[in-house]
Amino acid sequence: MNFLEIVSIAVPLVIAAALIGIIKYKFPKGNISSLVYAFIWGIFAGLASLFIQYLAHQMNLDLLRNLKRMTFYAFIVIGGAQEFFKFLVLRFYALPLKAFKGPSDGIIYSIIISMASCFVILISYTLNPAMEDLNYYYPMITTIGLAGVIFAIFMGYFIGLGKARKNRFVDSMTGLVAAAFIHGLYKFCFYTEEYALGAIAAIVELIIAIIFIGMAVRTQEAL
Repeated sequence: MNFLEIVSIAVPLVIAAALIGIIKYKFPKGNISSLVYAFIWGIFAGLASLFIQYLAHQMNLDLLRNLKRMTFYAFIVIGGAQEFFKFLVLRFYALPLKAFKGPSDGIIYSIIISMASCFVILISYTLNPAMEDLNYYYPMITTIGLAGVIFAIFMGYFIGLGKARKNRFVDSMTGLVAAAFIHGLYKFCFYTEEYALGAIAAIVELIIAIIFIGMAVRTQEAL
């Protein structure tokens, strides 16, 4: 394992720890145990998504020989499965918590869960010798952590919004589909080596994510 791989694995841990530390500093008397449990459940979400990838490998679905296979693998096996398991933790563990009140809480819990899942995925990538042969290996592992934050903001905003306005099903599905799509697009751009498209998509998604954060803060203040 080289230095770049170690740094890439550390990024999700640093982001999660920093976020939990900020929450603890801002609310010194608050209980952060639910955030820690969210991280632990996020690890299980990552393991579950790895199991789906294992099944896909056994069925040779990861032999990306044409555009159809790349699309299916990126949007369903990777983006769909990973975001689905993170969604389960966010929706059925975090959302029912009394401390979870709206979009801001949704984004916070979603990022924690996403970073735990990213941590597990990155370890699996760095321990797989075949991954290093891929042209996009290093660009991918160095961006997964930050990309995971953006996916989490999309999902967390909508799921949190659903609790704030008592419209959980529609908003939850919107958050899941949005996160799965942009995650799938992220991987699709690597598989097809469409880096220009990936850069444009990343900029647009970052702008939207920043807008969601601003809207989440305003919504939370109104609660």
